[in-house]
Amino acid sequence: MIKSIRFCNFRNMKDKKFIFNDKLNIIIGKNNSGKTNILEGIKLAFSAINNSYMKVDKSDFYKGDDNNPIEIILELNKDSIPSFNIPLPDGTEKCGFKVVIKKAPRDRYIKEFLDIEGNTVSRDIVYADDKVPDVYMIPLMRIEDIVSPGLITGVKNLLDSEEAYEKFRYDSREGIRKQIKEKAEKFKGLAKRFNFDLDIDSTVPEIGNEKLYVVDSEDTAYKHKIGSGYRAIANILLNVLSDKNTIILLDEVENHLHPALLRNLISEMKNEAFKNVFILATTHSPVAVNEFKINRIIDSTKGSVSDLDINDDILNKLNTFLCTSRGEMLVADNVVLVEGYSEEILLRKYVSDNKLNWTIINVAGIMFEPYVMLAHALGKKCVVVSDNDRSQSSDGNEPTSRFKNLQTICDESGIVLVGVDNTLETDLYNNGKLSEYTNYLKPHANHADIMVMKDNKSKASFALEVIGNIDLSDWHIIKEITDAFKKGD
Repeated sequence: MIKSIRFCNFRNMKDKKFIFNDKLNIIIGKNNSGKTNILEGIKLAFSAINNSYMKVDKSDFYKGDDNNPIEIILELNKDSIPSFNIPLPDGTEKCGFKVVIKKAPRDRYIKEFLDIEGNTVSRDIVYADDKVPDVYMIPLMRIEDIVSPGLITGVKNLLDSEEAYEKFRYDSREGIRKQIKEKAEKFKGLAKRFNFDLDIDSTVPEIGNEKLYVVDSEDTAYKHKIGSGYRAIANILLNVLSDKNTIILLDEVENHLHPALLRNLISEMKNEAFKNVFILATTHSPVAVNEFKINRIIDSTKGSVSDLDINDDILNKLNTFLCTSRGEMLVADNVVLVEGYSEEILLRKYVSDNKLNWTIINVAGIMFEPYVMLAHALGKKCVVVSDNDRSQSSDGNEPTSRFKNLQTICDESGIVLVGVDNTLETDLYNNGKLSEYTNYLKPHANHADIMVMKDNKSKASFALEVIGNIDLSDWHIIKEITDAFKKGD
């Protein structure tokens, strides 16, 4: 439905455009970077054309300057909202609209909408367009109550007896149940995909105040006591029952959800049941990020990740290898990329003991390039820690061509490469850290000054025994990482 959105003078965005791919996208970014502002900006734009209420105040303007209007420009897929289709000279059509919010007398603000080219559109035509979507923000936004004063009397006062009133209420409830039966069955079917046995029931109505509620149809004793995870999923499912086009804005999609349930939710949102639904979510969760291809991930300050300076080959590698543990770098600060489990274990322990804001990412091998390029494109503070593997050279002095190529990639990306002398155990030994652990080591067959693991010793057992038993505070690796992050501040 929404191809792109551009914000001008809205909150923290002076002029920012975001491009969306397909119907499901996710936004990443630091706290207070504007993720929620994107969602609320979309809701604000649609409030101007679906006649819903959303308050605007001075704080919604960039730097609080309401002398310059807010402009929100949405480009839509053709026929998403026919009222906003525009014929172009080449015979094609363009669809979209612009919302302008201006200061009015007495500290009020007015919303105007135009087509995407800035032409006036009849409000009556737009309000009558049945493809104007419903927009739901979950968790629901807090808005001021709107009260219309007047004389109100109850239906009960107009009926002849208490019995007639109770029959009227019963008949009304049964009528509601009959009317919603098809939608309730659809909801139950969706819920079962999440292993939930949920149903929709109706209150006994106070006429004019009928309510529907979700119940746990298995547990009759506590059927109203539904857990937070159930409620989060049910809230989303309820909002896709409409036959209308729907936009769902999910702020922190992972809230209250077990990782397995979160994966299931994202998987279901890609399926047919959500075919008329455009979904935009924010997240801090690497589990959520891992369920999305790179082209559906949007950075709140950089824009669509796939539109950044990353070539197609690198994007393909990231889509293939960016698992949850490595995907954490998308939502992290101070990223340290390492290539082995020993480095990961030792550095994680040091980070934990010293309460450092470093995120250790194990690339599991020597394929650093995609992650270096991703960190550079996102402007992450990043350090790479890699063996120079000099024991593989003829004289045991020169780093390998792999390491030299990695150095070039890091230099071009402005990312610090910290070289480990041959391997982790060699480097620790040469720096006087393993005097008590020589039982794990032996001289290299061709280079006596290089220590390597004995054939019958595993790096895992080495790391487990060494961890916590050696002081790494003056180790050159720690010092170089610390210096690199300080320079980035």
